[in-house]
Amino acid sequence: MELNYEDMLEYVKHILIENKGIRSHKPQLYFRNRFEHIRRVLGWTKRIIAEVESCDSDIVYTAAIFHDCGYKEGSKEEHASLGAEIFLDYARNHQFEQRFTDIVYKMIVNHSNKSLIKEKNTPIEMIVLLEADLIDEEGALGIVFDLLAEGYKGPDSYDSVFSEIMMHSAHILNQNYMVTPVAKRIWEEKKEFICKFLKDLRYDLFME
Repeated sequence: MELNYEDMLEYVKHILIENKGIRSHKPQLYFRNRFEHIRRVLGWTKRIIAEVESCDSDIVYTAAIFHDCGYKEGSKEEHASLGAEIFLDYARNHQFEQRFTDIVYKMIVNHSNKSLIKEKNTPIEMIVLLEADLIDEEGALGIVFDLLAEGYKGPDSYDSVFSEIMMHSAHILNQNYMVTPVAKRIWEEKKEFICKFLKDLRYDLFME
């Protein structure tokens, strides 16, 4: 079975554009591009897998590419379910092995259930996908996210921007969802960056 990741990426990009799901429909999140998110999640899986043993990279990379391709304008169906069906069509057309197809399909269907990351019997491939999805848009990129989202509201002072960053950083500062040692390290590094940034911003705003 031959896998062409670049072809997969072009396929999901085309699907997202065709279904008008490539951009967030929330005005304050005008800057979010789901295809760019997919590419970053794929990148995070590669960084994690480089330090993880006994993990099927083909399964993880394929699931990462298809995990968010199911967004569709006007659809009430869960994007995970739609994405899994899109993958299934692609897999059949490219004659993927049945076992491989079944595993990736299940991962895509369940990728929004982040509680699986802490369950004892969750396969390492699913854990890596969940870690990569959670890591994206955190740390430095998370702060950029907050700044762009807050900027859309037209803030009248730096104080409100500081509060926005504080509010959205709470979930990463107060816990570590990760399982693999490499993802735990990355998460802690992002926490350290946020803490240093907030400390410096507080100092610059004479809030100490």
